[in-house]
Amino acid sequence: YTKRGIVKAVDDVNLYLDKGEIIGLAGESGSGKSTIGYAIMRLVPFPGKIEGGEILFKGENILKLDEETFRKNYRWKKIAMVFQGSMSGFTPVFKIRDQIIEVLRIHGWTGDYDKRVEELFKMVNMDPQLAEKYPHELSGGQKQRAFIAM
Repeated sequence: YTKRGIVKAVDDVNLYLDKGEIIGLAGESGSGKSTIGYAIMRLVPFPGKIEGGEILFKGENILKLDEETFRKNYRWKKIAMVFQGSMSGFTPVFKIRDQIIEVLRIHGWTGDYDKRVEELFKMVNMDPQLAEKYPHELSGGQKQRAFIAM
């Protein structure tokens, strides 16, 4: 929505992923990649909104779920995205490890935090010792993988 009326940012998109698959969206600037991601995550910023269609996850239209149910059961748990500016998503004054542990705590994870950080780093093919670094000490690709781990 704009002062001049409705603008369709994205129209007629179909994506299908099998269990365990990951998709990357590539395209020209302004082509709607981020908008698609925000829509799937139900994070379209105001004044934008999803006007129609369905977003099916395991056969369930997640657009029909109330916000609390979606947030508690889907967002960042079963459905996630890596934002374009993910490399600037870390706080520069805290070690990567501490930032990942904070996210785990916020989302109610319980267990051995250090072991979980190690597991997450191994999942993205990173040396777990890199979690002890500050964001500026990692390369761009390492920061992106650390963000995916988070």
